[in-house]
Amino acid sequence: MAGPYRGYYINLERSADRRRVFEQRLLALGLENLYARFPAIDGATLRAGASTIKQGELGCFHSHAAALRAAAGATGCVHILEDDAVLSEHVRPVLESAMAARLFDRYDIIFTDMFVNCHLGLLKYLKTAFRKVESPPPRPLRVEDLEIIDLAQQNFSCLTSYAVGSRSIDRVLGLYSQEMAAGPRTPVDLFIRDCVLSGRLRAACLFPFVTTFDLNEIASSTVAGGPAKSPVMVMAALRYSFFVGRDLNYAQSCLDAAMRSRPSPDAHEQLIGQAVGFILSDAFSEF
Repeated sequence: MAGPYRGYYINLERSADRRRVFEQRLLALGLENLYARFPAIDGATLRAGASTIKQGELGCFHSHAAALRAAAGATGCVHILEDDAVLSEHVRPVLESAMAARLFDRYDIIFTDMFVNCHLGLLKYLKTAFRKVESPPPRPLRVEDLEIIDLAQQNFSCLTSYAVGSRSIDRVLGLYSQEMAAGPRTPVDLFIRDCVLSGRLRAACLFPFVTTFDLNEIASSTVAGGPAKSPVMVMAALRYSFFVGRDLNYAQSCLDAAMRSRPSPDAHEQLIGQAVGFILSDAFSEF
């Protein structure tokens, strides 16, 4: 197996609570020597110039680029996370076995979590693939236990947790530099997605997800916001449900709370929901 990699988590100076929680998670997993805090760049301190994105998004764009720049010269790969990421005990063996398997020769970026698109075929595939991994796994997972989803034609987003191969750092930095010189036109996760879809980068996602995000933080902010915020919680619960260390009962309670104010479905909506539920079940097979 390949040796240790390098990891950075991006954290704003004013987000001291997030830093404390993240570092507690690292300690609990014995990963504190592999990861270092990277001070996030506050978008309010930047001149927008020709950029058309919000200040917070601009700060996020610059932060991801700067964190990767700090990793220049790394061997193996660099694992970059945002400070609301939740790591499982499988992260280290999965990334080290991915390096040993030379997966970073095939892909510039490997995601360990991503936004789950509401595409019925994709959801069917993910549900089936998730069940192939015993829950909870009886031993630390390795990359050969997981599905490798090529993202060349996927509508993906989110940069909560991803690893960049050492040979690809300069390539990604070059693309970042070009975009920042012109003024970023899209948030950083969508910029990376566009680079992958246009063939400028190669990316894959490992599945089931061996990292996730703080669902409790989203629940406390979105559920309190009322029904207008419920789509955020619905998509968050869906994404979290594919985390290898998920708490499905908690995810269900978050979903129920977010949908409490949902109007009663009409007859057509009920029919569609019933049909979709059957398609996702094991009883359905394409003809």
